[in-house]
Amino acid sequence: MINILKSLVAGLVASLSFEPIAIWPFAIISLGLWYQMISKQHLKQRLQTSYFFGLGVLLPTQMWTGIYVGNLPWLILCIAQACFFMIPAFFVGKAKKFNRIAFICSYAIVELTLRTLPFTGFGWSRLAFSQVDSPLSSIYPLLGVAAVALFVAWFATVRNLKAFLYPALIILCASFIPNPVIFDGSIRIALVQGGVVNLGLDFNDKPKEVFLRHLNQTQNSILPNQVDLIVWPENAVDVDILRNNDVMQSVTDLSLELKTPILIGGVTNSPNPRNQSMLFDPNLKQVYTKRYLTPFGEYLPLRTLAEKLSPYAKQINDFDAGSNPVVFRIDNNDFRTLICYELLDDRFSVENNMDFLLIQTNNATFGDTAQLDQQLNIGKIRAAESSRHIGYVSTTGTTSFIKPNGKIENQLKKFTPGTLVSKIDVSSGSTYAQRYGWLVEPLAIMALLVLLMVRRWGRQ
Repeated sequence: MINILKSLVAGLVASLSFEPIAIWPFAIISLGLWYQMISKQHLKQRLQTSYFFGLGVLLPTQMWTGIYVGNLPWLILCIAQACFFMIPAFFVGKAKKFNRIAFICSYAIVELTLRTLPFTGFGWSRLAFSQVDSPLSSIYPLLGVAAVALFVAWFATVRNLKAFLYPALIILCASFIPNPVIFDGSIRIALVQGGVVNLGLDFNDKPKEVFLRHLNQTQNSILPNQVDLIVWPENAVDVDILRNNDVMQSVTDLSLELKTPILIGGVTNSPNPRNQSMLFDPNLKQVYTKRYLTPFGEYLPLRTLAEKLSPYAKQINDFDAGSNPVVFRIDNNDFRTLICYELLDDRFSVENNMDFLLIQTNNATFGDTAQLDQQLNIGKIRAAESSRHIGYVSTTGTTSFIKPNGKIENQLKKFTPGTLVSKIDVSSGSTYAQRYGWLVEPLAIMALLVLLMVRRWGRQ
């Protein structure tokens, strides 16, 4: 029982590195406690320690997932994902050689499984997402999120000054490596946070209410030719715009009146729901369909079982996923957008190499929870990773402009309708992370395999 409590407490320390507490050293401290415990234990104890450490990380960090659908789905998600934290227990242990290397590489595999398994994964609680304000932030544009996981684990295994100097020197050198991304010119963008009437699953309970809030907010706050692009968040149009000609015409008229392209977020049905971003200039010009769908939110794996566990499961209609990336174009600028959950998918990072990047999200379904700040934090990391200015727009908050270094430039208050206008840099080129970051996890797996062979040869 004492071992279980120590493991849970160590995991709880890690959870404090995420928003809303966001004390980044706690991620390293907690991994250090975990490593110290399992490096002195036998397999059964290591598995127990690692599992309850995972629970300690996940339960508080992902508590918001059950805010409107009950505690059972939240508990099932965390109980299942905690199994992934048991991976280092098979490579690190009492009297084993090269424990430090084994822990560093195996923890990278923990984060790989979190973001990929099961179904499409749920990598929300990767500790590599907690370091954007730490010295490790220089690694994001250099080798990406997966490499940050390696460095967090590396520092966690440090036990003396000499061992500390190696990763510290790499971090220091990384900050001086020239960034291949070039900034040339600027563009003026308006982000519209129209708000909703009700927080929760019924945020769009009144048809056209959310749409009208964004329409009115735009009309009352933006002048003709004031900006180069207006952006509405995900689900800002709360009816099918393809089946409501009056809504379609209103957006077209607004774009024409303001002499400005408008990117909106909405759900269409053709015949199944699709979560889409649509560019009006002034007529409907381009459409992007969300590709990385949210399991248990936009589609329901194991539907029969889920409907038995939660009465809310029947309210979920399976969405159709998009299959193609779309590059939006306005005047002489190209940009991409990520829709909400797509922030979590490292595979999209290589695509974020246009002039600038937008993130459209709808946080109304999660009320006033840590989800809002945690997702914004991931947006900051994607900005640093791609060295791109990001316009992050939400229905309820926190709508922000994020600098290419991952710092917040300016933002609106949560749950308060408003318009955020800013001039952002136009970028060109790809970071080293976008070019080579995909190699980190395969190399970690290869290193573990080599380690196993070396250990086997050493016993012969």
